[in-house]
Amino acid sequence: MTIQEYFEALLPEVMEGEARGDFEGAPDTEERYKYEHLQAVFLNRDKMENGDELYKKMYQTAMETCDRHLKEKFARQEVINVAFMSYSAAQWPAEMLYRDMENDPRFNPYIIVSPLMNRDEESRISGYNQTLLWYYNNGYKVYGGVGDTYLSWEDLGGIPDLVVHLSSWYECIPDPQQYLTLPWKCANIYIPYGIEVGDNQDRTYAVKNVFNKDIMNMLWRLYTDSKMTLQSYQKYGLIQGVNVRYSGYLKMDELVKPRTFTKQEITGLWKCPGDISKFRKIIIAPHYTVGNEGEFISSTFRQNVWFWLYLAEKYRDSVSFLFKPHPNLRGSAVQQGLFSSYEEYDRYFAAWNELPNARAIDESRYIDYFLTSDAMILDSSSFIGEYLYVQKPVLYLTRPEQGFTDLGEAVVNTYYRAPGWDLMEIERFITDVVLEGKDPLKNEREKVFEEYLDYYRLNGKLSHEIIFDDIVSSMET
Repeated sequence: MTIQEYFEALLPEVMEGEARGDFEGAPDTEERYKYEHLQAVFLNRDKMENGDELYKKMYQTAMETCDRHLKEKFARQEVINVAFMSYSAAQWPAEMLYRDMENDPRFNPYIIVSPLMNRDEESRISGYNQTLLWYYNNGYKVYGGVGDTYLSWEDLGGIPDLVVHLSSWYECIPDPQQYLTLPWKCANIYIPYGIEVGDNQDRTYAVKNVFNKDIMNMLWRLYTDSKMTLQSYQKYGLIQGVNVRYSGYLKMDELVKPRTFTKQEITGLWKCPGDISKFRKIIIAPHYTVGNEGEFISSTFRQNVWFWLYLAEKYRDSVSFLFKPHPNLRGSAVQQGLFSSYEEYDRYFAAWNELPNARAIDESRYIDYFLTSDAMILDSSSFIGEYLYVQKPVLYLTRPEQGFTDLGEAVVNTYYRAPGWDLMEIERFITDVVLEGKDPLKNEREKVFEEYLDYYRLNGKLSHEIIFDDIVSSMET
């Protein structure tokens, strides 16, 4: 049975429930329906008479169900179990919210680490183990999603009251760990690991895969980075963004308030053969979409893959480099023939770490590198918005297939740009902007940041404070 056939097979059950009045406020939907029933209607609504209206009615009933469950449990002073879903430590955005809940006896937060099923077996296992170890080593309560087989919710602490999704790509994790198998009494929250800035050339990708993606229309709460992104959910989403709250970008709470690093701390992060204070520090961040086909294409890595090592060698006495690829680059670069094997890619990755002035990281947090760096060169997506928080110069590498959301367009216009194949312009950015300090776009970056992304100034609170207060107040009323 195909996935489509599976969801179509659920439709008779939905229609029987509709005839019974289950979606008119019936109190016994808590265990009867799962999110897969919503998915069945969402995927087939265009084939159904009044499909949109039926979906919205079901969604409203589902949200009333989880609302009721949370409020009743909260009123009985029972602990609220909160599962944070993660498949990448590099994408962990919820440190402060997790600690808020950890320090409040009303909540029991924990991490569920899932393997990425869309990676090759070696990368899947390696990435999973690295991510699991990172959470263990940093003091989180962790459940690993792999045993003799892929574990289900029952094996991972039981059915939670709240699930905090950090990625909308739920299709990439094992089926037993997907939210679609959960009953409606479980509320789903989305806190994005990246700022919504990327799109394709004709600006259809973000509508389909972000603003009107299935999961976005099934969430109890969706916390977003900017008012502009909120407006996009309201404009393009089937449920018109009724579940969206403007909180600011949670991951950037760590960057909002000034933080200083000792010279010893900086030396621990960045490699160089001399005094680190005399070196400029540049992050190289290639995206994984190195091919020429697909809904979303951004990477220029094929055009400059070996040039980076040449630059690192050439500027070994003045620049320290951090190679921070998208975690999926390893698989994509091999599948697209950029490297003949994973072993060849691994040798390339190792070559960075063999240089006296360079380091390569994959599944690791990067906030401290942002704060201590001097510039970034990238063609990736979410870093476009994130790096604006440190107000340092960026060279964005272009290719014709790239596109941006309204927010992404505003941000990328404050960055220096060059085609990914223009190696002379890339080097000129290093010499003129980074080493000589010529940065005429500095004021433009500051203006765009203040207008769209400075949520602390606009809200008067950090994002984790807004989210935590909203969750608690929703259960108290």
